[in-house]
Amino acid sequence: HLDSRLLEERKGSIGLLAAILASGAQLEDVKSRFEQLAIEEGIIGDISAKQVLLISIKEGNNSVWDECISLKQGNSLNDACRAHAWARTPEGGPGLSLKKLEKGLDELNSWSEIRGIEMDASEIKWAIVESMANDGESESACEHFPSLNINNNQQLRIALSLLNSSCHESVVAKLEKVIANASNLDFSILLGHEAIPVNIRLSVSELLDVSGSADQDTEEMMLELYTSTGDIKALTGLLAAHPDSAQINPHLTLVSARLIGAENDNDLLTWARLARREAFLVLSDVELPSFLSPAAFALTSLLDGGIADLEQVSSLLDSEGLQSFKQCRRAMMEDGDGLVPQPLLLKMEESVSSSEMGKIERMLFNQLILNLKLNRADSLLQIAESDTHNEAEEIIEEVLTSAPPTYRLMRNVNAQVLEHGVASGALERWYKNNNAHSMEASIATGRYAEKGGNRLEAARSYQTAATRCDNFELRQKLNKEALISYAHAGNWPEAIELLESESGLKANITDRFKLYLQVNDEADRGNLEKARSTILANVAESTIIEKKNDEGETYEVEQITHSVEGLNLHLTYPSIHRLPEEPYRGRVLAAINRVQKGRKRRGADIEQVFQKALNRKEFTEIFSVANRAADEMGPEHGLLIYERAMNSSKFDVAGLKRLSEMQRTMYSRTENVIPVRQRIHLNNLALKPLVVVDTNLLVDALAERVLRELEIEREVPMHLDSRREFHKTLLYRSQQGRIEMFIPAATRNELRNIAAIPGRMRKICGDRLIDPKLWDEKITEKSLVALADGVITEYNSWNPETGANINELVQIRRPEFETFFVDLKKVYSDITDSKISRGHSQAKRQEIEGEALYPEAGDVDIMLFSAYLADESLEGFGSILVASRDSDFTVPARALQERFGFVTVDNAQALSRYTH
Repeated sequence: HLDSRLLEERKGSIGLLAAILASGAQLEDVKSRFEQLAIEEGIIGDISAKQVLLISIKEGNNSVWDECISLKQGNSLNDACRAHAWARTPEGGPGLSLKKLEKGLDELNSWSEIRGIEMDASEIKWAIVESMANDGESESACEHFPSLNINNNQQLRIALSLLNSSCHESVVAKLEKVIANASNLDFSILLGHEAIPVNIRLSVSELLDVSGSADQDTEEMMLELYTSTGDIKALTGLLAAHPDSAQINPHLTLVSARLIGAENDNDLLTWARLARREAFLVLSDVELPSFLSPAAFALTSLLDGGIADLEQVSSLLDSEGLQSFKQCRRAMMEDGDGLVPQPLLLKMEESVSSSEMGKIERMLFNQLILNLKLNRADSLLQIAESDTHNEAEEIIEEVLTSAPPTYRLMRNVNAQVLEHGVASGALERWYKNNNAHSMEASIATGRYAEKGGNRLEAARSYQTAATRCDNFELRQKLNKEALISYAHAGNWPEAIELLESESGLKANITDRFKLYLQVNDEADRGNLEKARSTILANVAESTIIEKKNDEGETYEVEQITHSVEGLNLHLTYPSIHRLPEEPYRGRVLAAINRVQKGRKRRGADIEQVFQKALNRKEFTEIFSVANRAADEMGPEHGLLIYERAMNSSKFDVAGLKRLSEMQRTMYSRTENVIPVRQRIHLNNLALKPLVVVDTNLLVDALAERVLRELEIEREVPMHLDSRREFHKTLLYRSQQGRIEMFIPAATRNELRNIAAIPGRMRKICGDRLIDPKLWDEKITEKSLVALADGVITEYNSWNPETGANINELVQIRRPEFETFFVDLKKVYSDITDSKISRGHSQAKRQEIEGEALYPEAGDVDIMLFSAYLADESLEGFGSILVASRDSDFTVPARALQERFGFVTVDNAQALSRYTH
């Protein structure tokens, strides 16, 4: 304990002693004591002044640094001041020579060793390292560097100057450490150093991005880094962080939109999809970034359908790869078949893998190859044959397993799943791992389960997908697929539950299918009598007859009879639609037996005779029963006997040929009395469908012609990016002679009206890389109308007979249609709401009974004419199809078919059911 009286002394030798003792005791007022004593003369003042210097330098006051260093050595107090000053050498070593700094380090080490005091020599070592680096002596600097830590921006810059020296690895290790600790340093200076490993620069860019500390120059370096390394997620994220990125960096926006992985967050994917269109509008006005090669952007343009510099693309390939690329282009041209042979694609793959090119170029080239493969699959799917469908599925499986799918590629595959019923195990697995609760995941599971024969899992998956779907039309389509799969699985209770819970389904399936489900459900529950009664109620006919009582008075009585013809149609229903026949067929036979008791057993006898003839494979008996059915119930029933026989799997090729000839002979005699609507199930006659084409498909065809006029996809025309291709399928089938197409007057007029508004067509074509200047130069109202007329000519292969009263015959059913619409008021109300939510005007909807909920006039005209054609006995046609994606047709499709006899087809898969 210090004597308080001693500590009170602040002058003279006793005051100095008190100050020294206070310093040793680490009291708070030590510095002020020495400062008071420093003004005294003589040795007391001198010692005190040096004590003030020592305390100041220890406190980090570099203003006294020069004064400390200038003290002469040999005095313990002077030596202490100098040692502590050397330990706190300021950045840059205040202009001292390397020799002076090295002597200072020696002095510090010597003083520290003699006194047994551990001193931090890192500051003077940094000054020595900096001086050596500045003098070009990096190797000498590396002797000191390993013991140092980076604590400030100056030291960071010194460390970077040693990257090309022998201590490169030590520099990298220290950079990794300081980045991992997220130190508050200016890491942006690291981004431009190519000597720094990419992983470190990426870590730095991520750190800057998260902290929000990147300025414009830093962000430019980050964009360059992400592009050169192919870090598309980071590139897209950085672009998406700024609202005007698509206008400032359109080239990078298109690259990121093309390559962003499908596994990324939905917000990022949505930005990429929307920003792409913005980028198209300004692309021609913005220079290509210096760090994006012309070859990379040529590949991007090629994939987006723009005019690409093919020399740049070719420069990336070897001779074999270049030859393969040229052959691929030839196959894709207008006069090619669109099917790029697999060997060519394989050669291109090998060439890309062996060629020297940047990361981004390789990624884009691989996308080109994958898209060419997917394009081949799409072309095969448009053909819509079982073997081509299987080959297409194999290609899609390969595409999905060869590399993590991009968002654009996944959208194309999803479109193929919806449009063509594609099933893929790879797709199902991808969704399970990445987006298991999405609508697309459930659809993929359903398709794969259906292909594997697990119809119950398929049904439940489709139903789940429908609950996750925001699109009204698609939801009804998925629910319908669920119902059909429930039927194939024999799960009648869940089918009925779904049917009763979804009002839209009631218009999208036929009454006969509803009856089929209800009867099977009751029979499956053991309610056999109720199942039979349900069938009988469906074919019941009520008539009023007069009777007389015992007094001779006349009175009216309602008499219920049952249509045997109707029962026979029910009997053949499962066979025709390839649905499970039991227990439904057994209940129909029970109903027929009930009706035939006490009267001529016409229908039941025909069925029994047919089954016996079928089991015995007796052609003469089948011939006899077919003629009998034709005579008693109508020619279409006789033809259906042959149809069922050929579908029974009981006959070889020769037998099928004989049955086909017998059926054709009967058909040739009776064609002129069978309306087209009654021929729809006569698949084995291979009658053509007559396709009435709606406006929306012709708009797609017109858009294609416009793009061709602008030379879009001139280099490699691919039909991907979820673009609608059904119009091409229709044209292909027509050119094959497998369908005829008719464009009604209402459709022609609507197409010409759309073409007369260039701005509307520009919006329709907006998802392609179009030069705005070229559009203004080539596309006018006159040229668009001319292109529309060309589409009409190309897509119209058949015309009806003209007659004075044709229009009156067509219009005669208008009241019936209006009644039909009102009966489906809830369905059309939902359709109208869905259309309005997508920007359609309610003013175009037809008003009935004071409510504007119903199809517009042009669509009603198409329906009226299609119904008229379905009731005609047109030569050579087996069905009337309306090709349309309009929900006014697609949602109530089955109700329209049952009531008016025409079928709605909205994709190639639906069309394939009728192009036998």
